[in-house]
Amino acid sequence: MSFPSPPPYPPSYGPGFPPPSPAPGRPHRVVFAVVAGLLLAAAVAVDGLLSFGMLFAGDSCGTSAGTARFCDDSGVWMLVAMFGPWVALAAAVVTVVLGAVQVRRPWTALTAGVLVYAAGPALALFTVFG
Repeated sequence: MSFPSPPPYPPSYGPGFPPPSPAPGRPHRVVFAVVAGLLLAAAVAVDGLLSFGMLFAGDSCGTSAGTARFCDDSGVWMLVAMFGPWVALAAAVVTVVLGAVQVRRPWTALTAGVLVYAAGPALALFTVFG
C-alpha cells in the first residue's frame, strides 16, 4: 500500500510560500490606463461645455460684438468652432492608441495626445473671440 503524494501547495499552517511578484511593467500599465481615462473624461467634459457654449455664440452676430470671421455668411467657421474640439479629441485618441500600442511609448504618446487635443479647443476659442 502506497501513500498519495503531498499536494503541491503548502498546508494551511506555517509560513507558506512568498506571494508571487507582479509581472514586470504591470503597475505602470494600470497607472497609464487610469491617467488616460481621467484625461479622456476631462476632455469629454470640456468638449461638452464648449459645444453648449457654441450653441449660443452665434447670438452676438447681429451686434457689433460678433467677430467678422465667426459671423460670416457661409457658416463654415461656426462648424469649425462647434466640431473642432471633437475632431481634435478623436485625433488625440488615435495618437495615444497608436503611440502606446505600436511604438510602445505610452507616456510620450499621452503627452502628444494632450497637445493634439489642446489644438481643438484653442482653435474654437480663437475662432469665436478672434
